[in-house]
Amino acid sequence: MTFILGVHAGTGTYHDPSACLIDGDGTVLAFVEEERLTRTRHAHGVRMPALSVRWCLDLAAVTAEEIDVVAVGWDEPRMSSHAGQPWRFDSPREFLTALGFRGPRWPDLHFVPHHRAHAASAFHASGYDRAAVLVLDGNGEDECTSIYRAQRGGPLVRVASWPQVYSVGHMYEAVSAWLGLGRHGAGRTMGLAAYDAGNVPIDPGWLVPDTDRLISVLGGDPDQDYDMLKSRWHEQVIAFTGVDRPKQPPQSLDTDPVAVHVAGVAQLTVENVVRWLAARARFLTGIDELCIAGGVGLNCATNSRLPGPLYVPPVPHDGGVALGAAWSLAAPTNPAVFSAYTGSHPGTLPADLAGVLVCDVDVDRVADLLLDGRIVGVCRGRSEVGPRALCHRSFLASPVSAQMKQTMNMLKRRERWRPFGPVTNADLGTWWSPVGQLDRYMLGAARLTDQGASTLPAIAHIDGTTRPQRLHDADEPFVAAVLDELARRGHPPVLLNTSFNGPGEPLVDTAAEAFDCARRLGADAIVTDSALLLLDPARTSRR
Repeated sequence: MTFILGVHAGTGTYHDPSACLIDGDGTVLAFVEEERLTRTRHAHGVRMPALSVRWCLDLAAVTAEEIDVVAVGWDEPRMSSHAGQPWRFDSPREFLTALGFRGPRWPDLHFVPHHRAHAASAFHASGYDRAAVLVLDGNGEDECTSIYRAQRGGPLVRVASWPQVYSVGHMYEAVSAWLGLGRHGAGRTMGLAAYDAGNVPIDPGWLVPDTDRLISVLGGDPDQDYDMLKSRWHEQVIAFTGVDRPKQPPQSLDTDPVAVHVAGVAQLTVENVVRWLAARARFLTGIDELCIAGGVGLNCATNSRLPGPLYVPPVPHDGGVALGAAWSLAAPTNPAVFSAYTGSHPGTLPADLAGVLVCDVDVDRVADLLLDGRIVGVCRGRSEVGPRALCHRSFLASPVSAQMKQTMNMLKRRERWRPFGPVTNADLGTWWSPVGQLDRYMLGAARLTDQGASTLPAIAHIDGTTRPQRLHDADEPFVAAVLDELARRGHPPVLLNTSFNGPGEPLVDTAAEAFDCARRLGADAIVTDSALLLLDPARTSRR
């Protein structure tokens, strides 16, 4: 049996390290992001995900000596050569040792260019026989955007690329930092941008698509590095706004017209550039099927404005290059749309459950709680990979009361203006579904109908959109059964679905983490594989 371990690791890794174990047929055996194990969002500062490597091996019951190849999602030698510096590691064995390998049998070490790994992760997850692949992130080794032609059974062929000076990722990061949301606050910036929907769109001229080229206000010098571009983009934002920071703190940014407007123009820039790049990818490859990878692929508002056929994987960001690096060496022999449920099982409940009522897992009882306005955490099955909660590690609540949006934001310690998305397993006619598989992973925005906005106010954003998940019953049968029971009782088969975590934390992974998080935040109940926990029985027990 052949085993290949893909990793997002090395000197190019500044956030979202990860590991993925596949067999020789490309079947994913285990795939996890380091943040789930360190319990720190994005696992900043971790360049060698040794915890993820060990976790993958343990879950699959594979020993380190059985690994044939370690595939790295960065071309480390190329990066060192480009920088004019020796490789940081003295030898492949030193690199492997930092990942936790100890011999006596050492795997081969293979380096995959960063964007090629991104492209492989998207194409091979899509189930397409061929596709144009568009990769957009902050930067790879020396590019920020690239286009590939992909065909099942053939190599990925790069047909175009752009250097960092054209990076929509760097631009959006600079706006997020100016807003006080942090360099990884892109999701919050996208949510804030919706508050600018009533204003006349203004293109700031930062990145402008021309007929067959992209024009950057920062020029076209390919040798500008991240630190230089970060500073220059910050200067552009200050020049556009006329101030060096918003007047309001993050909690009240929706009341700051300048903050709302700069978020809006940043979002408009991304949408204009990505639409042009998507058309360019289809033109250059002659293929209509389009896959998108890279961190910009998490911008669901942009994704929803692209025509199909379209596929974005649940891990388009850097965490996904571990999967792509592995698949670059052994593509799936039985292509299918990727299932995001590759992580841990919840494991056992904590030993100390004092003051908690432990019940059998019961669809009727969970439906009672939700209809009573309670918040229920779900920690069942293998955890989902990627940043979106897909009903294996989710907080669920009824969305029929507008107050639930505020209640959930308070529980999660989030800004009050931030939106939530729904989950359903039915065709409701309450929103226009996004194209392709975007609603499989909550990666596309959908416009609500008037009926949807009025009946489901807790999941309606300020601009009339929402970010839905369409749950296939086999994905999470228990939640699907709860949705069916709600429908039987006259409640729409829709629930507010948001990530099971607190501020600064990744999704919970284990039942013990779920219990700690739910109690700390003030949720009412948790459903695991084996039990329903009522955290405040006096409030939530049947009378």
